[in-house]
Amino acid sequence: MIQGIEKYNITAENLYNWDEKGFVIGQSSAVKRIMTRSALEKGRIMGACQDGNREFISLLACISADGKSFSPALIYKGKSYDLQDSWVEDLQEEDEVYFAASKNGWSCDDLDLQ
Repeated sequence: MIQGIEKYNITAENLYNWDEKGFVIGQSSAVKRIMTRSALEKGRIMGACQDGNREFISLLACISADGKSFSPALIYKGKSYDLQDSWVEDLQEEDEVYFAASKNGWSCDDLDLQ
């Protein structure tokens, strides 16, 4: 990668890192499982269950190598793709954030967050 940076004269202001982090809304701690040692050793434990009352949201963050950052973007799960009042009720006038909705609350090719 360093060779390409030097070869094409790419500066820090043109290097970006973008990350997506998913959160389950309404769950404040890790899921705990209780099982027997035998069940664990035999591989009978396939996963943990939740009550289905949780919503998923994604946070998108982007920063350049010189420290410039873009405003964060939040992607909510929603079939109608409409912005909801509860998403913005805690924002102040000077805050800048982008909102979107997708079928599952994750980024996808259908979203254009420019």
